[in-house]
Amino acid sequence: MKIRAFLLTLAAIALAPVFAPRAAAHHSSAGFNLQHPINIKGKVTKFDWANPHAFIYLNVKNKNGGVDEWRVEANSPNMLSRVGWSRDIIKEGDEITVNGAPANNGSEVMRLQNVILANGQKLDGQGFSYGH
Repeated sequence: MKIRAFLLTLAAIALAPVFAPRAAAHHSSAGFNLQHPINIKGKVTKFDWANPHAFIYLNVKNKNGGVDEWRVEANSPNMLSRVGWSRDIIKEGDEITVNGAPANNGSEVMRLQNVILANGQKLDGQGFSYGH
């Protein structure tokens, strides 16, 4: 039995480098342009308060007079609730300003830094900082 436990431990140690990059990649900010944060202002179409990340969906007027739908990735509801967020703090139809790191590929996706509500209240994105 001791040999089996030893072999399983050895196998786990040997395979750790194979699985570690996948775990770390989930929390990577590599897909976002952290050096050039932007602000967008728009109307909330959906606020998805779910794990592993909350998402804010916004309709944002573009330069051509059309509307682009942005998807803003936030931290987990647990992390956000620690700094005063709740599932009903942002509602469909709210006009908000979002600051964050845009996607490197040019799509309408952003990693949240903070939100400013229509009443001027600033919501911290907690746990994400440029250079992370």
